[in-house]
Amino acid sequence: MITFRPEHLAPLEGRRVLDLGAGGGRHAAWLRDHGALVVAGDLVVEPTDREGVDWVRLDGAALPFADGSFDVVLCAEVLEHVAHPAQVVREARRVLAPGGQLVVSVPSAWPEAVCWALSLEYHAVPGGHVRIWTLAGIRRLLEAEGFRVVARHRRHALHAPYWWARCLLGVERSGQDPRIEWLGWRLVKAAVGEAPLLARLETLLDPVLGKSLVLYAEAAPC
Repeated sequence: MITFRPEHLAPLEGRRVLDLGAGGGRHAAWLRDHGALVVAGDLVVEPTDREGVDWVRLDGAALPFADGSFDVVLCAEVLEHVAHPAQVVREARRVLAPGGQLVVSVPSAWPEAVCWALSLEYHAVPGGHVRIWTLAGIRRLLEAEGFRVVARHRRHALHAPYWWARCLLGVERSGQDPRIEWLGWRLVKAAVGEAPLLARLETLLDPVLGKSLVLYAEAAPC
């Protein structure tokens, strides 16, 4: 299940890509499978698939790489968690080669606001979401740090009602609810192409209900 749209990515074959805040590595594995030379990093490294990916424990605010080390930096669902997002974006800009691409995703503002309203547990936990990003806010941040946004879209529309249901039932408790578990697996099947009708419905709903906001930006000349 990937958050970005491949048609908006720079060419990947043989390109150096940093998956910043890689989590379990779902994006890193996809990038590797499409020919990229992938470095994946997070504060805690717990990948589900290590093969062909260079995993590094790192802090996004102080990346352990030389200037211009990467052609593409992916930062998916990270900036809502960090105390100093400008520093993370600044570091991404530093490690990008001239003309490099930054791909950022954050939770969309209004579906996220509903989650916050429904459940304190959703965000008031260690490592949880510390802010709600608007489109204008994330665009301002990227432009202030030397990027030009060239494309954007929303993604994962059906994840919004899924998370609203979890917030209503209790985020932790609902994780053990068989109804919620079934819905979660249906969403995964849609994302990987095994539930085409559901995937089509999600695509139709993405522009208004998409749980994730994705932006594609170019590093402006220094």
